[in-house]
Amino acid sequence: MSKVTLDKPAPDFTLTDFNGKIVRLSDFYDKKNVFLVFNRGFM
Repeated sequence: MSKVTLDKPAPDFTLTDFNGKIVRLSDFYDKKNVFLVFNRGFM
């Protein structure tokens, strides 16, 4: 796991979206903004 540092690019990571599709942060490299939301797990 990489440590996040202010004013530096975020490390690339992979997550699964709500549809089960694999999404990488690097997929959005040329986009202007990326908004991430990390929800708590559901029980």
